[in-house]
Amino acid sequence: MRTMNDSQAKHAIGRAVALTVALQALATGGTVMARNVEIPGTAHPAVLCRDADGRLTIAAGGSETQPEGCRTIALPVPPGSVRWAGALPQAKPPGRDRLVLSGTGQAAGFVPAGVSFEEPPRPAARPATLPLDRPLIPALSVRTFGVEERAILGRTDESVTLRCGAGDKPAGLVLDPGPARLPAGAEFALHGHVTGDAGFSGALAGPGRDGRAVGLPTDGTFDQIPTAEEAAHSSWFVLACPPTAGTLTLLDLRLASRTQNPGTVQVRRSAWAWRPRRWREAPEGLVAEALALGAERLFVSVEIEDGALADEARFSEFVGLARASGIGVAVVEGDPGMALDAGRAVAIRRLGALVAYQRRAAGDRRLAGVQYDIEPYLLPGFQAEPEHILRGWASTLDGLSANAAGLDLDLVLPFWLPLHGSAGLVLPTIGRVAERVTVMAYRTTPADILTAAQPLLDWSASAARPLHVAVEAGPVGDETARTYRPAPTGDLLLVPQAGGDALVLMLAAPVTLSASDRLYALERESVVPGARVSFLGDRRRLDEVIAQILPTLSAWPSFSGLALHGLID
Repeated sequence: MRTMNDSQAKHAIGRAVALTVALQALATGGTVMARNVEIPGTAHPAVLCRDADGRLTIAAGGSETQPEGCRTIALPVPPGSVRWAGALPQAKPPGRDRLVLSGTGQAAGFVPAGVSFEEPPRPAARPATLPLDRPLIPALSVRTFGVEERAILGRTDESVTLRCGAGDKPAGLVLDPGPARLPAGAEFALHGHVTGDAGFSGALAGPGRDGRAVGLPTDGTFDQIPTAEEAAHSSWFVLACPPTAGTLTLLDLRLASRTQNPGTVQVRRSAWAWRPRRWREAPEGLVAEALALGAERLFVSVEIEDGALADEARFSEFVGLARASGIGVAVVEGDPGMALDAGRAVAIRRLGALVAYQRRAAGDRRLAGVQYDIEPYLLPGFQAEPEHILRGWASTLDGLSANAAGLDLDLVLPFWLPLHGSAGLVLPTIGRVAERVTVMAYRTTPADILTAAQPLLDWSASAARPLHVAVEAGPVGDETARTYRPAPTGDLLLVPQAGGDALVLMLAAPVTLSASDRLYALERESVVPGARVSFLGDRRRLDEVIAQILPTLSAWPSFSGLALHGLID
């Protein structure tokens, strides 16, 4: 999910790619011109136009000759009744027949920005991991074991009590997280707090694994550091009864990160500055802002003309100024279309200009690398053909790596990528070509940030790739999603096209058409507040949350720093 408040400079990169990939999008399900189609009933001639940013407009009329980017179509409703137009790469839903409009505003003030079919449920590529530094008892199922039936379970939302009768056979409780597993690559201890009688023991275990038992105190805390073997194959925590009768209450159980001095954790920071005018017109001020954030790396965008950097001399001076202040400068590139064939060619050509600059630059004017924020899952065809687009993304990354000529690649990734069912098509390539990765953990509570970052933290540990966790602090509006269901009367109309794609028209008022027309009515509207994904410039709150999450993030050796988006315009 892109929540970045991207600047005009980033959109300029996107337009350069979009103009080149327009024809490619026809073959891959992108937002393209609708083809002429015979529609039964009353047909209203209209002109459909698409601009360089992919926006569709519809006007009355129609003739054999149309301006570039426009064509004549036939609609079952008057063009003047169309409030907004969008496009789908396919007319058939991949799951339930529901349409989702995304946009801003609510009720009568809703302004649509995009449309998609409702996502069908996808199985995770692997089980979820247990969180660090959070109470586990509420999320665990608990069952007794023992042939003598001498173990009795008692539990509340926050604690578990084991009452044991005397006996010689094994008995006790199993606390089971279900399919969830221990976090891979993190350094943690199993931490608990118990109170009760002497003689009880605890162990990490799993199906077919008894585990390594440790004695439990009568009133206090315990810690058990799992071996790599235990962490890989165990997820149950077992409380075992002593031979004598007794009672033990487990008050807390969690995976505690093993940061040596949590209060003194220091971490590298990086930041984005999207507008080229910042380094072009006020380089000293930009460097001062980066220093105030504690940034050691700055991601900036550049303009490329005729195969070379525009204002190269001024850019070189800025890089030297930043380097003299201890800040490395990396160029940020990216557009979803770069996962397609034509966009890939554009990306490689642009990379060629950066490589040429790097070869000419003096030692103190050299780039720290290139960051690619491609986000191909935003392509209209991703929902219908994720495997095709993920393979294209992997091909693009291989092509960029082959042409980088020593420039380190930093890849920006969505937090959910390791959990996607087709992630195996691109993650091995990322692990092979990336010098480091950045996960967009765009949330604002410590628990939500850690939950978002954890799948890629686990992956980066196994792939031996440094990972930076990005948080958003810029202006982000509330996001509204409207779900529509099929209905005989509605204000959302899907118009299949001859090539298998479809137009989606939001109408000014509900209509009733023939049975062959696909109308949809509003089922529900949900709003994601901008404050859930962005700190909205609140530096004090941002710093407080960072201080809370750093000890946990530092449990992964692959964690290498924070990336701050939106604090520099």
